[in-house]
Amino acid sequence: MSTPLKDKSTLEEIRSRFDHDVERFSNLETGQQATIDAQLVLELVAKTCACHLHSGSNVLDLGCGAGNFTLRVLQEVGGLNCHLVDLSGPMLARAEERLRQSSPVSVVTHRSDLRTLSFADNSFEIILAGAVLHHLRDEEDWRSAFARFHGWLKPGGRIYVADVCTFDLPDVQEVMWRRYGDYLVLLC
Repeated sequence: MSTPLKDKSTLEEIRSRFDHDVERFSNLETGQQATIDAQLVLELVAKTCACHLHSGSNVLDLGCGAGNFTLRVLQEVGGLNCHLVDLSGPMLARAEERLRQSSPVSVVTHRSDLRTLSFADNSFEIILAGAVLHHLRDEEDWRSAFARFHGWLKPGGRIYVADVCTFDLPDVQEVMWRRYGDYLVLLC
């Protein structure tokens, strides 16, 4: 069940929100502690990636923010070819700066809506998507995005998704949205 389009933030609202809170999201220990790139999720993704990535692998980080997921994977694996995607120019700049201080083979940034990206088939061993897919607008966006992700992945490639969840039980959903809403209010 996806959130109706009328209830979603616009792309400009999303960009603006994250353009103005780069510092907060640049901390591996507290980046989005109330949501999905808390240390536990970062560690799970990074250590799992390390089981099948090797130096020189190609990684695509969708909605990379300040680069926490890719940075944490780099700490486990070492030299990777990193493609970073985000709507926010300041977030991309911070992510690139942080990754270049780590051990990438290369860093390429793409300031873009993930729905308009285009890469050759079989380009990536890993696609990371942390707190970004919930911004997809409708069922067609979901189908189209995952079809493209599948094409972009090399045989045996993997996609790691950590995102906001929705629940069928209204009381549980209300608690989740209230907690996430309180967290986002801190951004303003």
